[in-house]
Amino acid sequence: MKIFFHASIYGKRFYEKQYKTIVEICESNKNQVYSDHILKRNYRDTDKFSREDHERDFRKITDEIKKSDAVIVEGTYPSIGTGHYMTIALSYLKPVLVLYQKNPHGVLVGNPNRLLFLEKYNIKDLDKLKKKIARFMLLAKKKTLKNRFNLMLDDEMVEFLDIQAKKLNLSKADLIRQMISEKAKG
Repeated sequence: MKIFFHASIYGKRFYEKQYKTIVEICESNKNQVYSDHILKRNYRDTDKFSREDHERDFRKITDEIKKSDAVIVEGTYPSIGTGHYMTIALSYLKPVLVLYQKNPHGVLVGNPNRLLFLEKYNIKDLDKLKKKIARFMLLAKKKTLKNRFNLMLDDEMVEFLDIQAKKLNLSKADLIRQMISEKAKG
């Protein structure tokens, strides 16, 4: 799999060991991991970027997200940029795992997106962290949308979907997928 890793570049001062450990776990499973934009940089470097540098960097990172099968974020240290790239990943229908050591931001907890996964971890328990990442990889493979078909609905069905999707703050397509998934489970 191709994995895009992201985290706060400023937070790297405090959590560099965690960042490297997560990337190493991903790479040990023979995955290609895009992480240079975090691991090979210092926040002081990006502070010196010109507007053109930032635009080039944004395009490169966005391209890496597009090429990726999944995104893993170390989200312990809050970052506007990290949140923005998570939103981009979700808009490209990429499964996103947010790993955190403290409590995640309430916006993440309240988000019903079927592709967003939150996992608390302890860097001292590497076996558990490896299992969480491996479980996410399996889920990411399953959650990738590969099949498309047309569905014709009458006005009453569309009205029902509109109302329910609005209540749950989901798209109609996500609502239908959620309904199928719930039915398939039990």
